[in-house]
Amino acid sequence: MAEPPILQLPEVDPAHLAVVIRGILSEDLAQAERLRGAAQSFARADTQETTGRFLALLDVAYLVASVDGLVGDEREAILRLFGQLTDSVLDRDQLEAHFQALDETRATATRAEQLAAAVGDLREDDRPNALPFAAAIAMTDGWLGEAELGALYELGGYLAIPADRAREQIEALIQRVEGRLR
Repeated sequence: MAEPPILQLPEVDPAHLAVVIRGILSEDLAQAERLRGAAQSFARADTQETTGRFLALLDVAYLVASVDGLVGDEREAILRLFGQLTDSVLDRDQLEAHFQALDETRATATRAEQLAAAVGDLREDDRPNALPFAAAIAMTDGWLGEAELGALYELGGYLAIPADRAREQIEALIQRVEGRLR
């Protein structure tokens, strides 16, 4: 952990935290169904547009979560969670290769440019939930740091969500996660 956490979730087994976060993300049934359907389209390589729009939501979340670096088992936990959210249509190796390519893109584009591009590729239906989705993924390591919070506010700006409203969405998510961890 490179910085002190702004939010530290209660100390729990990482597997339990992953189950809680997956459960919360799956509650938006429409978004969960879109993720699974888009993952199937991606696996069939239907179209570049379908693939890009599907990966945009995952990219947004990954870019926020990785802003402070991925330490320990965090990268593996994120890959496992993405696989579960897509009913394992995309296997770990496919996701790993995609995110490795995203990491390599940082040599030619800043994270802010990558985040702006991913937001531009989001499906209209995914835009309202992109901020809480990214925040949940960023919390898979049990804490939320200043860099991640800054990236979430930046994401909110790209989505035309005022900072106070972004903070409300993040705090509501934190309360839901903490409530389920008790």
